[in-house]
Amino acid sequence: MNIPHLLSRGGAVTLLVLGALVWNGCASDAGADEAPAADPAVPVRVADITPVADVLPIRTSGRVAAKAEIALSFKVGGVISRVLVDEGQTVQRGQVLAQLELDEIDAQVTQARSAFEKAERDYARMQRLYADSVVTRVQVEDTGTGLEAAQAALDAAQFNRRYAVITAPARGRVLERMAENHELVGAGTPILRLGASDEGWVIRIGVADRDVVRLRPGDPADVAFDAYPGTPFTGRVTEIADAAQRGTSTFEVEVQLNDPAGRLKSGFIGQVQLYPSDGTSYQRVPIEAIVEANDDQGVVYLLDPATQRVRRTPIGIARILDDAVAIQGTLDGTVVTDGAAYLSDGALVAVQD
Repeated sequence: MNIPHLLSRGGAVTLLVLGALVWNGCASDAGADEAPAADPAVPVRVADITPVADVLPIRTSGRVAAKAEIALSFKVGGVISRVLVDEGQTVQRGQVLAQLELDEIDAQVTQARSAFEKAERDYARMQRLYADSVVTRVQVEDTGTGLEAAQAALDAAQFNRRYAVITAPARGRVLERMAENHELVGAGTPILRLGASDEGWVIRIGVADRDVVRLRPGDPADVAFDAYPGTPFTGRVTEIADAAQRGTSTFEVEVQLNDPAGRLKSGFIGQVQLYPSDGTSYQRVPIEAIVEANDDQGVVYLLDPATQRVRRTPIGIARILDDAVAIQGTLDGTVVTDGAAYLSDGALVAVQD
């Protein structure tokens, strides 16, 4: 066996192993000394938080109705002879709208009149007899009481006869017809619903407690209707409820509408924007800056210009405007708009022009 040859081969292997260990050690030392890679900056755009000293509008919706909507009915029950108007028809004050079959009611009037006339004769006779000392004063007074009762019965019968015919209490439009000819109806059953046009149209809306305290009668309003897209209507607050409605806990506010062309109809749904006379200052944030929203709470990212990092900041939402949000409280600085959805708290950003 060639010993020197084996030694030379073993030496070569040993050198290779030692070289690998040295290389690995150097590589480990180099990795330990190298700094970790920096976080990449997220490109974003920012916007200023704008203070606004102006009226913060109140937005809501409501239903159009006549200022005075009157349910018309008969004073007594009976069979309807005729209903003379249809829905949508314009009527004048005093116009006959409907009436009952009058045979039975006229008979009651005739009966009451006959009883009254007899009571008149009885009273006159008793007065003559009393003058001749034939009857006592008490008998005369009793007959007088009977005359008064007969007069009251005649007045009641004539009153019922008068309200067996429905006449228009004001100029207006028939909003609803709820009965037909020859129907048997009870006393007080609604037959027609009339909207008095003399008093115009109103829209009734529900307003939250935080907003109703800012409103005053006479405050202006803008109203938009899907039936007339692009056509603005105006109005003014006329009535403000003092108590909240049950179920909704909102306060009913009535807005008188301007409709000189007579285009509105009862039941239209309008989008209302009120401008309270009690103006309040608020801060305006672009709507693109809101990354989360739940009810009246939201989240934005505020930029720290010294570190170019952002801070996740909760905000209170007072109102959503056309392209912005009015916030509760105050914020200082700028907020991230474009790119806000890709951020996390403390993220490094690069502001773009």
